[in-house]
Amino acid sequence: MAEKSSLHESEQPADAIERGPAWLRAIGLVSSTLNKIAAGLAAILLALMVGLIIVEIVMRFFSRSTFMTDVLVGYGVAAITFLALAWTMEEGSMIRISAVTNMLGSRGRYWAEAFATITTGVLVLWLMTFVYRTMSRMWSRGTTSEHYLPIPLWIPEAILLTGLGLLALHLFVRLLRLVVVGHDGNESLNL
Repeated sequence: MAEKSSLHESEQPADAIERGPAWLRAIGLVSSTLNKIAAGLAAILLALMVGLIIVEIVMRFFSRSTFMTDVLVGYGVAAITFLALAWTMEEGSMIRISAVTNMLGSRGRYWAEAFATITTGVLVLWLMTFVYRTMSRMWSRGTTSEHYLPIPLWIPEAILLTGLGLLALHLFVRLLRLVVVGHDGNESLNL
């Protein structure tokens, strides 16, 4: 018989999923709501990029161009990638290499998840410091892109920083859930 902590979330009884203090569920709800909003914005940006590409294709039939499609789509790909990171992790859709963790017992999986969550969180926070410095430098200098339409370069950096911030918040909630509730992290962590 499998131990309770090694069961997948979908196999756990409903009361096990809803256990945990109210403050943890509240923080998880805030994180989850922000992640869904960011993923929705990423979906809207994807639709806008597809529309822009179609407009560019049609315009090229008439020897015309927007002259900005490649730049805007490049910024859009970066934006949707970073805006959807936390939601993707929350939904359990990140790629996980479980060959090693499947060989570990419940306690080993717990510590592997704790190690992965903490180190990822530290790396995300470290990366955020560099992105913030770059963004604030571009803001103070008024740096714009050197394209047909000058885009203030702090805007793409701010989107990147927002996505990383949401990921850091989700990792924090994940770590709290791991410590307080003892979830081993095999599935999504919906609070």
